[in-house]
Amino acid sequence: MTDLTATAGGEPHARERVYRYLRQRITTGEYGGGIRLVEEQIAEELGVSRTPIREALQSLTSEGLVLRVRRGQLIVVEIDAEARAELHLLRCAFDEVAARMLTERADRVNWTPLYELLTPLETALRDHGIGSSQFSMAHLDLHMAINRAAFSRVTSSFFERQAFLYPTDDYVQQPGHEPASQHRALLDELSSGDLKRATTAVRIHALRGFGNATLD
Repeated sequence: MTDLTATAGGEPHARERVYRYLRQRITTGEYGGGIRLVEEQIAEELGVSRTPIREALQSLTSEGLVLRVRRGQLIVVEIDAEARAELHLLRCAFDEVAARMLTERADRVNWTPLYELLTPLETALRDHGIGSSQFSMAHLDLHMAINRAAFSRVTSSFFERQAFLYPTDDYVQQPGHEPASQHRALLDELSSGDLKRATTAVRIHALRGFGNATLD
């Protein structure tokens, strides 16, 4: 089961983590259009009570990503390739701004907690595999922590709920590019204080493995 109580530093809580997890599964197409979402099944998969699941599904319904149909059943709305491509472009732009902000404050960022988040990523990969909910949650936790480090609390809280794509299948285990080593290299470049290195790293990291995207 996945421990959704909190990440390092005490946040976020289960409700936010479940919401982000489900939203990512929908926007990346891992939950395809028309799939029925059942509270009990999701709660069992993630190892949490039904309350945060219910709250997350209510939010997703209000955003139009989930539809309530006959007899109260909830189904996923289809996110087509064009929409996912748009979200990916937004993610690339956002990550480059985050890299710029981190470069400007590299000497003031506490990098230790960010590097520590590589441990649950490695553990989830080893014990459960790249397609698991455990890996997906650990992966999201790391990227959200990077974003929180890049921006002020007000700004980061605004972006926390945006549907930028952080799909786990971007990080297939290619020789020299295993998921944990990719993210460690990303942190190394972000903490370097070198703007060119940092922005190049986030761009390559975002583009790797995304459909037909290229590095041109």
